[in-house]
Amino acid sequence: MSLAAALTLKQRLLMVVLIPAAVLAAVITTLLLVRDTQAMDDAAAERGVAIVSFLAPAAEYGVISGNRANLTGLLQAVLGQREVVAVAIYNPDGSLLAVSGKPRMANVAAVLATGAAAALERNSNRISFAAPVMPTPLVIDDIVESDPAKARAALRPIGWVYVEVDTRSLADRKRDLVFGTLAVVVFGLGLTAALALKLARSVVEPLARLVDAVKQMAAGKLDVSVPDSGAGDEMQALESGFNAMARSIADAHKTLQARVDEATSLLAHQALHDPLTGLPNRRAFEQALEEAVAGSRRAGDHGVLCFIDLDRFKIVNDTCGHAAGDELLRRIARLIRQRVRAEDLICRIGGDEFALILLGCPPGDAFRIAEGLREAVAAFRFTWEGRRFSIGASIGLVRIDGGMATASDVLVAADLACYAAKKNGRNRVVEHDAAPVGRRQTDVPLAAQLPDSIPFDRLVLFCQPVFPVGAADTVAWSEVLLRVIDEAGMAGSAAELLGSFEQDQRLVEVDEWVAAEVCATLARRSATGQQQRVSLNLSRSSVLAAERYVGALSAQLRRHALDPDLVVLEFPASMVEQSPDESRNLAREARRIGCRIALERMDGGAVSLLKTLHPDYVKISLKLLVETYGLEAGCNLAQALCGMAAALSIRSVASEVEDELLRDSLRDYGFDFAQGTIIAATVPLDG
Repeated sequence: MSLAAALTLKQRLLMVVLIPAAVLAAVITTLLLVRDTQAMDDAAAERGVAIVSFLAPAAEYGVISGNRANLTGLLQAVLGQREVVAVAIYNPDGSLLAVSGKPRMANVAAVLATGAAAALERNSNRISFAAPVMPTPLVIDDIVESDPAKARAALRPIGWVYVEVDTRSLADRKRDLVFGTLAVVVFGLGLTAALALKLARSVVEPLARLVDAVKQMAAGKLDVSVPDSGAGDEMQALESGFNAMARSIADAHKTLQARVDEATSLLAHQALHDPLTGLPNRRAFEQALEEAVAGSRRAGDHGVLCFIDLDRFKIVNDTCGHAAGDELLRRIARLIRQRVRAEDLICRIGGDEFALILLGCPPGDAFRIAEGLREAVAAFRFTWEGRRFSIGASIGLVRIDGGMATASDVLVAADLACYAAKKNGRNRVVEHDAAPVGRRQTDVPLAAQLPDSIPFDRLVLFCQPVFPVGAADTVAWSEVLLRVIDEAGMAGSAAELLGSFEQDQRLVEVDEWVAAEVCATLARRSATGQQQRVSLNLSRSSVLAAERYVGALSAQLRRHALDPDLVVLEFPASMVEQSPDESRNLAREARRIGCRIALERMDGGAVSLLKTLHPDYVKISLKLLVETYGLEAGCNLAQALCGMAAALSIRSVASEVEDELLRDSLRDYGFDFAQGTIIAATVPLDG
């Protein structure tokens, strides 16, 4: 088994063919040689027997007559026969009567014992034969032997003939026969070997190519094939099957490799990109920021980092759910991506926060890009299931110019600048140098720095008069503004405080506190004969809790015996777009107790509210329209809005009037009232 395992397939095939052929040839050759040599020996013996059988009758006369001359002639004639080398005639007593040639094997006793023609002895060169010379029976006509066989048996030999035949020619013929037979066998075996070798090659060579192709595939080379060997249908079927299998494996490998490459690329993309917006994520941002900071220190490649935090995003998320918030983030991401340069990197680093790295961008250009982004986000309107929202962007800028040692320092500086933008009223761009120091050095959230409860002892009320444009109004009107007393005793904006309680029911408590304070003040003035109309700004929490707030306001009005017509409930048009059902409910409740309604910050996108909600007043911010659409377009839009309001018998108020040119044109635009710093300054409500 081990020997067979050590042989190649070709050697095995040759052994399978040649060994049986050789064994068969050896058996057949042996049988043939034995048969043919035996036949040759038999033929030689028969010839010798025939010679002595012929010679014995012929020598009868000479033996009887003793005529040696006759016998010598006869012997010479026999000696002339092929291969006969010695002839002799013996008397009955064993004496030599006549001889021709040189007998070498003559054994007189054996000769005299011969009763019929037969071969006597054999050596390597000769065969001896002997036959008795029998007298011919005398036949007399009158005396006839009844039994001829008995008559012949009664006769005795009168002599013996002896012949020696040379067997060397017979040996030569045997040798020639053996060599010829072996030559034929060898030729036959050679021919068989050649045919077997050709057969083995026709099988082994295609199989060897198949084995080599399999080894190549095992080594990783899949695009292999074997040529058509023409070795027969079976081998062609095997080769075709292998080629088909190899193609299938190669195609499957290519497909699998393509899928692996695609999956690897997808994983690599997902590792560095935000799945919601498709923008690079915080990890990609941190890598890019590290490279930008290192480049600014090493090669002087300067840039700017913009930290973008969306304003009022939480309102969308809380009002319409996370699906709306996700869609808003996707749209804002597209909006920002369309407004930056190809070489800039915009990333979403978490929640509603984005980061923009402006490479090779001077600070002035960076500020203009950031301001353009802020304006685009502020002008964007998001609609979801009938609700319309406006948001903003607070943007903090910091230069990447090698002045800061690490990327972390740059990020903290940008965060501080963004915080400053939010603290100063949101929806603005602030550079790092203008950011207040000492805030969020440990990244403490704003909510953690503000009190958990509302500090009513620090709240004060101011008011800003609203004056008629042209025709006088018999009742003075003021907008009530909430302020917070800081540690230095100065009254400042309450935006930060209110922002910390955004979407909190505690804001309703603030609005109820304002209503109570205002009603008490109006009651005191009414006692002195002064009558004044006031507008109260409502938070979104109060709009959502309309029954509670309006009930508390109604109680205060009854308590102080005040005319509800003197109270105007004011809330932004964007709030109506965001919460239309709740806003309509508030309007119904307010009108039920006799109060008026005012919509502030009306723009071109909210004109449908004039008809659906039909407020008593609309406030149109000239400052906002001019900043958003430009001076000419903003003024034209303000005039169109005033015309629409007048057509619906709605009084219009120009708010945030801070420019003399605009103030002088208010009547031309169609405004009924105006307010702003250039119209009248803000004063304490009790002043």
